[in-house]
Amino acid sequence: MAISAFDENPQSRQFRDTVSTQPQLMNKSILTLVLTLSASHLFAEAPDFAKDIAPILEASCVKCHCDAKAKGKLSMESKEAALKGGKEHKLIVPGKPDESFLLNALLLPADDEEAMPPKDKAPRPDAAAIETLKKWIEAGAVWPDGVKLKVPAAK
Repeated sequence: MAISAFDENPQSRQFRDTVSTQPQLMNKSILTLVLTLSASHLFAEAPDFAKDIAPILEASCVKCHCDAKAKGKLSMESKEAALKGGKEHKLIVPGKPDESFLLNALLLPADDEEAMPPKDKAPRPDAAAIETLKKWIEAGAVWPDGVKLKVPAAK
């Protein structure tokens, strides 16, 4: 004898309903997780200039690229000078890390003549520092007005 939907007991109906909705619940859970991870990446805080960016630039750049020296007619001592760039390149293009010569020069092999900093002039930033600079540029390269980098004393 066949069992119709009307003859089904409440427990089996509940089981059937639970099993049929599990894929929907799983899809919603996965979607929620993906959206949460995407949103957290999009809204992650940009690197802080004073805490994250200035120390990198002070250690690796301003010894040669300051107002007093300006190698390649490029000073990185102030926001205005750094955004102006040098005689040949736009150093920092806010929001566009691929167009920012700063990153390109840091990523060149150390023996390339355009690699920065040159051998034996200053320490090269490590991969984590370069990634921090990239995130900073992607986020708009926020450099507080009036803030100047500290130029290391000549030895």
